[in-house]
Amino acid sequence: MHEFDHETIIVGAGAAGMNCALDLQKAGHDYLLIADYMGGRIFNDTSRHMNYGAVFYFGSYRTMLSKERNILKPTVDVVPSLTAAACNRGEKQWGAISGKTAGHFSFLWRYMKWMRNEFLPNYERFKKDCETMEVSRALANNRFIDQLFHETADEWMDRINVRPICEDLVSMFAHACTGTPPEKLMALDYLNTVQPLTMELPSMKLVMELKRFDFDADGMTERLSQGSGNVLLGNLVVKVEREGEGWKVTTDQGVVKTAKNLVLATPIDVTANLLAPVEGVPEIFVRKNCVLYAYLLDDAVIKPRYAKHTVHIFDEETPIIFIAKRGEKEYEIFTEVDFEKDGRMDEYFDEYTIAGSKAWPKAMFTGPTEATPQNPAPGLVIAGDANGLGMEPAAVSGVYAANKILGKTID
Repeated sequence: MHEFDHETIIVGAGAAGMNCALDLQKAGHDYLLIADYMGGRIFNDTSRHMNYGAVFYFGSYRTMLSKERNILKPTVDVVPSLTAAACNRGEKQWGAISGKTAGHFSFLWRYMKWMRNEFLPNYERFKKDCETMEVSRALANNRFIDQLFHETADEWMDRINVRPICEDLVSMFAHACTGTPPEKLMALDYLNTVQPLTMELPSMKLVMELKRFDFDADGMTERLSQGSGNVLLGNLVVKVEREGEGWKVTTDQGVVKTAKNLVLATPIDVTANLLAPVEGVPEIFVRKNCVLYAYLLDDAVIKPRYAKHTVHIFDEETPIIFIAKRGEKEYEIFTEVDFEKDGRMDEYFDEYTIAGSKAWPKAMFTGPTEATPQNPAPGLVIAGDANGLGMEPAAVSGVYAANKILGKTID
């Protein structure tokens, strides 16, 4: 019988990889987690409380916010009040709560009623199913979510008849989260990102948290290295091969490890490239990606037209997607093009110093698609962002990967 270095190798330490490792560790199952750094798109500067990748969490993130998992540390609200937020389209600007959005009250009411009574309950059941089922089976088990998975957000808003409020508020929030226009965004991803825009009437308060967070990468590394866990950071897996009835991986640092099981919790384009040369593994479909840039500004003086509101969101015709005031003369900015290189920051600020930045050439994968198989070969599990964007869907896929290895799935 072939002897392996580990029972399981997990490649990638983002939301999917961490949650997979936590569940394997809880079960006393031997694993090795390999990644270049801990966190993946959770790219957090704890000293400045700044997130350059995943920016905030929603109160519905049951997996990521589990007290037992203890991954994220809440800090402050992203939007203290909806009156502090403004929508921008070209030269036009209006408050998130304003005469313009109030003029769409009937559509806003329909949207919120549908979200609370239809989407949120179905989505929670779908996520729970995805912990023990491949996404394709979970979709077959939930026809409501299956329809959203196979249509665009643009098609959904016409089907539900909520386009006016979506164009003037909801879609701008989705754009701020994804940098993707509704016609190119899967309806399920769109609705996942706009969950917080479900409000109580007449107060117009959000029904779930929308908070920034800190992440202790060193603490998580130490935690996942205990018991049955092993962590190897500073390594990128560059080659995946079959090894008898198991798998072998090779890193850019020349490390070679074998395991009975392999979990690829990497971005789906990385997963597809690693598996492309492996005989017997079907081609992995990769959705189109968006490009995002994150900036932290110090000593910043914003243009007067933006000074009244704390948070600004923009429509898809504008290459900037999100501005938020964090403190006195401190702002975070997210754009679709490199504002530092192009000098476009001057369109929004009279003075500023770039204190930090991060480019994401493939930030998120969006667009309608068929479900990507999560078990394309024996002993191989795909986790991460193949079938949904955001921390919570990735985290759920990591739970599924662990359950698959532990024999707890019902595929």
